[in-house]
Amino acid sequence: MPIQDDDIQISKLEIILMIGIIGCMLFATWELGHLMADEWFVAWVAQNRFVNRRIILYGIAFTMSIISVIMTTSFTMKFGRFGNTILRAFLWYGTLLLISTIAIFVFDCLPEVFAGFIGAGVFIAAIYILQRKYFTKDRVIRIRLNKGQCPTCGDSLQPQSFFCSSCGTEVGKKCPKCGGFIKLIDKYCSDCGNLLIEK
Repeated sequence: MPIQDDDIQISKLEIILMIGIIGCMLFATWELGHLMADEWFVAWVAQNRFVNRRIILYGIAFTMSIISVIMTTSFTMKFGRFGNTILRAFLWYGTLLLISTIAIFVFDCLPEVFAGFIGAGVFIAAIYILQRKYFTKDRVIRIRLNKGQCPTCGDSLQPQSFFCSSCGTEVGKKCPKCGGFIKLIDKYCSDCGNLLIEK
């Protein structure tokens, strides 16, 4: 069975480079906001510096973060390893920018007590969205089985185990066509190539 790009773990060097992309994009967004507020729209900002400057800075941050998150989630899994790595970097850039912008906006515009509660609510909502979209039960099961771990208890599995020896969870079965061993996440039998419709 060929290795899927999504199943290949990102190396530590790639993570460092992704952090570099995220840092550069955050810096570029910050500088774009200040360039617009301090040079391109100086006259408009001067009319009401407190409000208009914030409209530009928050507007740029929200726009860039939302575009980044929507674009990366729309195109996920449509590219190879290189494309998916870049998309992950931009997804984290958009997510971090959105969370930080909302947090700064809340603390900037509301009294401290309310800002604290609302800020905590925003982070809770962000965790919920990420878990619903990226850390679903099926994804966690697939990741654990690919690592040779039980999807329920996380203990190591014996090669070609039908059940976990620690908790009894079913982790494999026989191919209905040839009787060969298949993992619950397999799409095809590795012995006969049979398409496994029932998982």
